[in-house]
Amino acid sequence: MSQLPLTLPLRGSQLIEASAGTGKTFTIALLYVRLVLGHGQPDSAASALDNGFPPPLVPPDILVVTFPEAASQELRDRIRARLVQAAEAFRATSPDDGLDQRDPLLAALRDDFVQDAWASCARRLTLAAEWMDDAAISTIHSWCQRMLKEHAFDSGKLFRQELIKDLTEVTREAVTDYWRTRVYPLSEPLAAAMVSLFDSPQVLQEKLRNLLQREDATLVFCGQPLEAGDFSDMLARFSQSREAARQHEAEARQAYRGDAEQIHETLRKLREAMNGTVFRGVKDDDTFEGWLAELTQWGRGNIPLDQAKFVQKLASGRFKVKKGAEVPEHAFFDALEAWRLSHEDNDTLQRELLPQVLADAQDWVSRRLAEQLAANAQMGFNDMIRGLSEALTGDGGDGLARRIREQFPVAMIDEFQDTDPAQYRIFERIYRVGAPAASEAASDALDLQDDAHRPTALILIGDPKQAIYGFRGGDIYTYLSARQATLGHHHSLDTNFRSSDAAVAAVNQLFLHAEKTHERGAFRFADPALPAGQKKNESNPLPFHKVGANGRKEILHLDGQPTRALVGWLLENAEDDGGCLNKDAYLRVASRHCANRIAGWLNQAGENGAGFATSEKGEFTPLKAGDIAILVRDRKEAGAIRDALSERGLTSVYLSDRDSVFGTAEARDLLRWLKAMANPESVSTLRTALATATLGLPLAELDRLQRDEAAWEQAQEQFIGYRQRWQHRGILPALRQLLHDYRIPARLLDSDLGQRRLTNLLHLAEWAQQASDTLDGDHALIRLLAEHVQEPGYDEQILRLESDADLIQVVTIFKSKGLEYPVVCLPFLCTYKEVTGKFGTPLYHQDDQPMLELAPKKEMAKEGFELADDERLSEEVRLIYVALTRARHATFVGLAPLKVGNSKTATLHKSALGYLLAGGESLPDLAGLREKWQQLSDDCDAITLEPGESALSRYQPVTTETPGKSARRPGHRAFTPWWIASYSALQQKGAAAPETPEAEILGEEHAETRQAATPRDTRAPAAETLHAFPRGPGPGTFLHGILEALANHGFAGVLEDEALLARMLQRCRRRGWEAHVPALGEGIKRWLTIPLAPEGQKGPVLAKLERYRAEPDFWFATAGAITPAMDKLTREYLFPGEPRPKLGYQQLNGLLKGFIDLLAEHEGKVYVIDWKSNWLGADDDAYQETAMQAAMLDKRYDMQLALYLVALHRHLRQTLPDYDYDRHVGGAMLVFLRGIGAPSRGVAPIKPPKAFVEAMDRCLAGHYDTTPERDTQLTMEGTA
Repeated sequence: MSQLPLTLPLRGSQLIEASAGTGKTFTIALLYVRLVLGHGQPDSAASALDNGFPPPLVPPDILVVTFPEAASQELRDRIRARLVQAAEAFRATSPDDGLDQRDPLLAALRDDFVQDAWASCARRLTLAAEWMDDAAISTIHSWCQRMLKEHAFDSGKLFRQELIKDLTEVTREAVTDYWRTRVYPLSEPLAAAMVSLFDSPQVLQEKLRNLLQREDATLVFCGQPLEAGDFSDMLARFSQSREAARQHEAEARQAYRGDAEQIHETLRKLREAMNGTVFRGVKDDDTFEGWLAELTQWGRGNIPLDQAKFVQKLASGRFKVKKGAEVPEHAFFDALEAWRLSHEDNDTLQRELLPQVLADAQDWVSRRLAEQLAANAQMGFNDMIRGLSEALTGDGGDGLARRIREQFPVAMIDEFQDTDPAQYRIFERIYRVGAPAASEAASDALDLQDDAHRPTALILIGDPKQAIYGFRGGDIYTYLSARQATLGHHHSLDTNFRSSDAAVAAVNQLFLHAEKTHERGAFRFADPALPAGQKKNESNPLPFHKVGANGRKEILHLDGQPTRALVGWLLENAEDDGGCLNKDAYLRVASRHCANRIAGWLNQAGENGAGFATSEKGEFTPLKAGDIAILVRDRKEAGAIRDALSERGLTSVYLSDRDSVFGTAEARDLLRWLKAMANPESVSTLRTALATATLGLPLAELDRLQRDEAAWEQAQEQFIGYRQRWQHRGILPALRQLLHDYRIPARLLDSDLGQRRLTNLLHLAEWAQQASDTLDGDHALIRLLAEHVQEPGYDEQILRLESDADLIQVVTIFKSKGLEYPVVCLPFLCTYKEVTGKFGTPLYHQDDQPMLELAPKKEMAKEGFELADDERLSEEVRLIYVALTRARHATFVGLAPLKVGNSKTATLHKSALGYLLAGGESLPDLAGLREKWQQLSDDCDAITLEPGESALSRYQPVTTETPGKSARRPGHRAFTPWWIASYSALQQKGAAAPETPEAEILGEEHAETRQAATPRDTRAPAAETLHAFPRGPGPGTFLHGILEALANHGFAGVLEDEALLARMLQRCRRRGWEAHVPALGEGIKRWLTIPLAPEGQKGPVLAKLERYRAEPDFWFATAGAITPAMDKLTREYLFPGEPRPKLGYQQLNGLLKGFIDLLAEHEGKVYVIDWKSNWLGADDDAYQETAMQAAMLDKRYDMQLALYLVALHRHLRQTLPDYDYDRHVGGAMLVFLRGIGAPSRGVAPIKPPKAFVEAMDRCLAGHYDTTPERDTQLTMEGTA
């Protein structure tokens, strides 16, 4: 066991390099214990040690910085636990307590103190453990924020600054300001030229994203640094070039149009002579005719020339013909040549202009961002780092550094390999990295006053072999600079406590092979000028050293026997002579084989053929799914392997370093829900929300919503209710209501990964509530969510579940860093992404300075692209080092000679694994790959090779039956929920007292009853009537909207204003219903002028109404009402003996709400009027009294009208002093709008007796124990 945690000098600058699994956190915790005890001072023990920090420290004095936030909390807990363990050890009364066996290092630490001091040491350690909540353990960003606040006077910053985690919106404002400043003042041609570079400010913002994240980098174009500044001359030349190209295209088009037939004839005659390389496919008739069709379309102006690829090839300079043939002469071909030359010039100017604009925009936007944040007392994460760094290098920097040094005399920087230049400058400025410790040079003339006798310590801990976060700004060159500055103070942890002896030996073999045989060493930092065998550490700042192993007691068995530690699965393409695979085929073959092997292992586990054997105790622990991790690079690889696992009956969970909850399907569906809540009147928006996978409506139900207007109205009413709840109570209550209404939790939990999906939904709902508290309006929240969905960030990571640990872990390699797994599969380790400019801006270093190459193509900046690709390969070597050191027992690697596209030769040497095997030499085929891997295997028994062929294997879970126990009876009374119900709630079927059942979807049985009660008319309606007007939810909503608009404008006024009526009918044209305008116009006039009563009877006329109100809403209290009592009452009074669907049991306890289409006063009585757009048949005969009654009962409109009448009854009872139901209420009527021409006028009027309304009123108040005698049998009759 390494003694470094006890012997490391706790003074000056020290660098600890900790290889994977060597106990880095353990070491930090023990160093912390030493600092608390003041260990290493001559007076701390009988021995004469002098490697400690002079005074004992307390937790607030010791700065510990790590990455990220979760790691800081874990480190705090580990240190606290170690302090408690140490305190317990020092409480011993005798050294013979067996501590040297249980914890040798802690025993050695205790032995360095005289026994008389043990009790005081225990007290000091206990106090420190209790003080850990105040310990200075945090991320670099949190610590910088704290320093800026605590030292506001020295730093020149405000005491209070708001942290903005997501700068997207602020950046958008800055980019928009830049656009206004630079583009708006331009002339039209110049502005058009700018727009051709960036369609909009949003496109510019996307182009700037990487550049703004790396403000420390120098922007270069073809290797030359770019300066921000005026680019108007270049823009003018670019604009002129574009205009010249447009002019030449116009000339070419004119020449073509003047002689099109002759040009086509010339091309047909010349077809046999056309060069087949340039005109690929010229011999194919369909292809050739397609080219001529493209030429015709271009000539007509239907496509631009830069999209007409064939036409471009006809330019005289590009028109290639076979030997002996001549290129035709015509003004058309010459004009195309002129266009080609102008277009090439235009492309050249654009390639030069674009980087210049980006450099100017990056500089301007960066400064504007800083100004905006400062003006609003805000800052982003990078501003914390930048702010402290600037303060330390400013006028008061020396004093600030001294005060921070006094506050934290000792700092330990964990994961130092991921530090960026700005972060390093902070610690270098405070602790003077590399400066001699005070004890080494007490007389050293330091720049800082009174520092000579105040020692400090800066301990840098990391592993440069695991520096993989370049995409986040982590800079290995910064680490190497610190390594150089701390020469003579380097230490290493070189014993692996994570993995088995064999696993450590296998990794050693792979990397030592590369270190010894490749001229640049394993990690590609060695001086290639020196022979591989003569390389010294001084010439290689990042060498690989052999790591020792502490070993593990258990042994992994697979296939019934101990397995090797590093197994290569040799995958090949049987259809390729060299066995090479392109990337897509590699993903497919590797996924299939990996999933087959895992399924086989887990099947064997049930028979004790796969698991962990402990030789000492003879125990065997079967392998579980949660023991297996599959490491991938990105979401595409994760999708491939998860699909393969799923096909074999295996469930997995995906964990990504960039695994934001906004990147999930649930986030996308939530966005659709919010849009529908905000605008439920939009048919397309609501239809999209209802069709989301998370909502989970079956196809039959979605089809019913398309065809059944009542069902559509019900869904629309639900979302109107959600909007109201959102506006009055917040988005979280609205979303919880939706989840309950559609029974989403219960349905999700019955499905695979349902717990994960439900957790995502609840997480998103809470985020939405928090975000809405700081936003203005519904649409602001929708816009913010849309931005997060489009560009998922890192601040809202997916919440992890305990059940995730029981599944196969599919993890990105980045996310796996710091973690360990019993078994690791790396099916896609041969993949790589060469730097081509397609996947981001090439980044490389020159004299340790980061450079961003803005040239769009490699041929324009070959050196920069090659340097960037060289750094890419080096980082990928470090990435697979991380991947290969995660396993405790065994790692399985998918090996294949990877090729690009349809090429015959593999390009595996460009990958990290290819480099480790061959050092950059080509591995052209399967044989070469097999040979290289076999060399490793010959030298190390822990490495082996297996064929990558396996039969399809499905997972067969072992089931154990346990007798079930009878359910326990609840010992408490059921809770009666308080909720807001509506008419829709009473259509629910079978649910037991949900919180709000108004949105329950009618079941299949109910749908069958409805279909049986309302047979379909198969006749075609007359085109000129309302019967032919479109049917369905959309048209129904449209007709309701028309009637609401008529009421809002005044029924009489619309009738007198033909122009207003015409404008209303324009709505039909916008929906493509022009053919129905005459019928609808005639229908509107009838609705307004014909009495709403059967022919020959009196009734209200809309155009003559003086007092009415459209769409009034009502709310009234309910107290324990149950639907069976309400249903029974309605059946006895309204159309007794007539069949109708039963209402499912519900209990109404809270409020009942609803919307009445129209309340109208006629002859001193108030009427409830409800419009119905239902299609009952193809002509007026379909709207007879019996048909309307059947529809009313089938849809349970009888209950709807009864509730509306109770609402009116309660309202009038409270507002009219002499209210009398018989005298003041005219009744209710359903108006089937399409039947206005029938003798019935489409009107179904009812007026229940007073006894019914009062009985229903009492029923809704919970008094349903007795039912009043029925004194009237209601039939459909006139109300006046």
